[in-house]
Amino acid sequence: MTEIMATYYPLISSISSMVISQTIKLVRMIIIGKPISVSTFTRSGGMPSSHSSLITALALSIGLKEGFDSSYFFLSVILSLVVIYDARGIRHTVGKHAKILNNSILQSKSDPLNEHVGHTMPEILVGILIGILISLTMYYVTHF
Repeated sequence: MTEIMATYYPLISSISSMVISQTIKLVRMIIIGKPISVSTFTRSGGMPSSHSSLITALALSIGLKEGFDSSYFFLSVILSLVVIYDARGIRHTVGKHAKILNNSILQSKSDPLNEHVGHTMPEILVGILIGILISLTMYYVTHF
């Protein structure tokens, strides 16, 4: 079992990191009394950023497994930067636009647009931290 975990370590740590981040979002929503539905576990936005968590765990896992001087690690770092930029920049702006449209143009004429598709910098930083913690924890569990 440990050999399988070590072989698939980047995949397992990145998916685990995403699931843990999404679970944290769900628990936070329950604590603050927001309504919960099946889509709550799969939607974008909110604290922490599961995109940042997943991609950080993937990059760090590849670095630890393949070496921090490997082309695989370099590729994963570039992919991480694109995903995090998208979460903070583009999708965050889309959420702001959705809020404006919901408040002015759409007002009850149709279903409201999702305003929580992007992330703030604190949400991204917590996601990155979770990705690092999960990746390092799984590395030491599977390799020592």
